[in-house]
Amino acid sequence: MEKIKKIKIFVTCHMCDKKHTVEVFEEDFHRWEAGELIQDAMPYLEAGERELLISGTCESCFDHLFTVGVY
Repeated sequence: MEKIKKIKIFVTCHMCDKKHTVEVFEEDFHRWEAGELIQDAMPYLEAGERELLISGTCESCFDHLFTVGVY
C-alpha cells in the first residue's frame, strides 16, 4: 500500500522557542505513537528532525548542549 497522506507537525523548541515544522506520513506517525522506534517508523527524517519530535529540542540547541565545555 502506497503512503499518501502527509501531515505537518508543529514543534516549538523548548530551549530557544523557535517554531519548526516536520512533515511526515500520517501512517508512520501513528506507528511511532504506537511504540515503534522513530528511526524505523520514519527513516526518511534527518536525525535532527527525529530529535525535535522526541525531545522538543531543535538540532542547533541539541548540538550546543553537547559541544559547550567539550575539551
